[in-house]
Amino acid sequence: MMPRLKRRTTTTLPNNTKERRKFTRFTPKNGTMAVTSHALGPVIDISMGGLSFRYMDDKSENTMTDFLGIFLGSDNILIDRIQSQVVSDKVTTQGTSFLQTRSRQRSIQFISLTPDQQKEIESFILTKTQ
Repeated sequence: MMPRLKRRTTTTLPNNTKERRKFTRFTPKNGTMAVTSHALGPVIDISMGGLSFRYMDDKSENTMTDFLGIFLGSDNILIDRIQSQVVSDKVTTQGTSFLQTRSRQRSIQFISLTPDQQKEIESFILTKTQ
């Protein structure tokens, strides 16, 4: 039986603000991707409560669908149809000044996970993150 991931206890950050996240975030294995109907990008971090990922900014006004998937091809993992809501979406840039690409970082919160999705996400975090 796998150990259960526990909710984080309230902590105070160095700037005297309270940590708002309920769960500890983990760095996933390289190649872990978030997939939506209009975006595909690498997952930056993941917890039992949500994840954040980067994707290329196409400057369109596409809104994120209510569902996403987590994909790790090297390990044949797909956790699909995860209901979610956007918490933040901000512009980021990468690369040198003359080769900068404009991308976005989106943070989402999982909502209404099924028991199977909870087990799959927990197993993924326990076996495929640092």
